[in-house]
Amino acid sequence: MISVIASTWIKKDYSIRKDYRKFEIKKIVLKSLLYSEIYPFLFKLIFDFYFKKFPFTSSISKYRRYCMVLGNCRAVLQRFRLSRHCCKKYATLGFCSGLRKASF
Repeated sequence: MISVIASTWIKKDYSIRKDYRKFEIKKIVLKSLLYSEIYPFLFKLIFDFYFKKFPFTSSISKYRRYCMVLGNCRAVLQRFRLSRHCCKKYATLGFCSGLRKASF
């Protein structure tokens, strides 16, 4: 069962990913125009002005992986989008295919 805190984290993560998809191409184009040597300094100031108007959450570095069950962001396995605690629990029950216990 997903807790209330986990659902708010998941909604926050979804909105950050949505902002990134929305502004990704525009930011790449503006960045290439900004670092181009063809345009004069005045145009680069205009490009920089528009580049700084993008929201802070539209950056790829703001991505954070969250566990789909617990909502915590630490030790999340990328393949399953589960934290290590949930992954261990579901793997012992047989719900995660392709995992096996490595014991020596």
